[in-house]
Amino acid sequence: MTSPRDWLDRLRNKPVTEPTWAEYRRNEALELLANANGSGTWIELSTHYNGFVREVAVRELSRDCSPQALVALIERLNDWVPQIRDLALSGLNNYLNPAQAPALLYALESIMALAARQRVDHAPTYTAARTVLQSPEIRDEVFANFLTRQGKAARYLFSLLLETDFDPERLLRSALAHRELTVRLAAVSVCQDLPPAQVSELLLEALARPGAKVRVNILRALLPLSDDPVHLLRLALLDPSPAIRSLARWAAPRHGVDASEVLAQRLSQDFPTRKREWLGVLGLAAELEIRLQKHWLTEALSSIYPSVRQAAVRLLGDEDLPQMLGALSDPSEKVYLAAYALSGKQPWAVLNTGVAAKLDCEWHDLPPQRSRAILRLMSSWQQIAYLLKRLEAEPVIETFWLRQVDLWCDRQYQVVDPVTSKDQRSALVQQL
Repeated sequence: MTSPRDWLDRLRNKPVTEPTWAEYRRNEALELLANANGSGTWIELSTHYNGFVREVAVRELSRDCSPQALVALIERLNDWVPQIRDLALSGLNNYLNPAQAPALLYALESIMALAARQRVDHAPTYTAARTVLQSPEIRDEVFANFLTRQGKAARYLFSLLLETDFDPERLLRSALAHRELTVRLAAVSVCQDLPPAQVSELLLEALARPGAKVRVNILRALLPLSDDPVHLLRLALLDPSPAIRSLARWAAPRHGVDASEVLAQRLSQDFPTRKREWLGVLGLAAELEIRLQKHWLTEALSSIYPSVRQAAVRLLGDEDLPQMLGALSDPSEKVYLAAYALSGKQPWAVLNTGVAAKLDCEWHDLPPQRSRAILRLMSSWQQIAYLLKRLEAEPVIETFWLRQVDLWCDRQYQVVDPVTSKDQRSALVQQL
């Protein structure tokens, strides 16, 4: 290959009769290339709008065997100048051997983008690169790179390794534990096409790992393969994931499993010690609409895990008003919101007295926004009746309670309160 310096000398000595646009472009190229040094500069110049500059940059990059240069050469395969495309292809051919595996893996996204264009002239290059990456001597290197990848690159390397004679059990075990969700889903699909004896153990191992979307697919694949689907379903019915429980409740009747009996048997044992166990029991009880015994609810509401307390609040019934109101003081915002939504469904006649008693004890201990929100659980006229009562009872902080009364008045437009009598309303108006 002629060196870039020789090419520049010929270009400079070429006779030109009169200034033209091509002559201007040539001079511009000479000025840029005279100051170019280092592969980084050549990579930048390979995307220059001037074709003369790009041509010299590609020639120089073809001499510089580096992963970054390979990425630039692959990009120039799509150049709109045929001569530059040919030069880039000639330089890229130097990388199509197992010794250049690190560079090919570095440029994997560019190779995938090349294939995505679906150009006929790119097919031989793309196929050759894929063949090199499947070479037996670099298979371990490709596998190690696959374990660190994410997104499209991870899926590409997984499919590439599947086409080789790489140890399928080792590959699938790693794929089922891969950090890329789509790779784990693809691995589950591959397992369904293999002999049951070969993949059952792999799927059982993967079922214990987090990720409900993958675990649902694994459970669906395992049920027809398992020697003991009843045991598998009994475990799945108490799984913390709602998706797993939903699939298990759908499949349970087909295998003679009674979900209510599974829950009753678990409730006859000791309290769970882990969050996952608690969520499984509480979730199944909610889905089957089975009320838990009081000691179970009390234990769940005092759990150290906010998600367990939140699930327990959702199981409270109309007769559990004290527990609902108690959960309004929970430090977790999610637990508080669940309790607030449930309390808001209770009738005012039942709620007014309990809310007033709670605020008597905790108004100043709760965050201001939460105290005012709990007050709004009462009927409208009972809210102002409560504030006026506190105003009379605590003259030391009269300014504070007058401010609360003022805020209540600002919020009113049309008062709807069927539980307060007309006489009491008139008395409250007079007091205001």
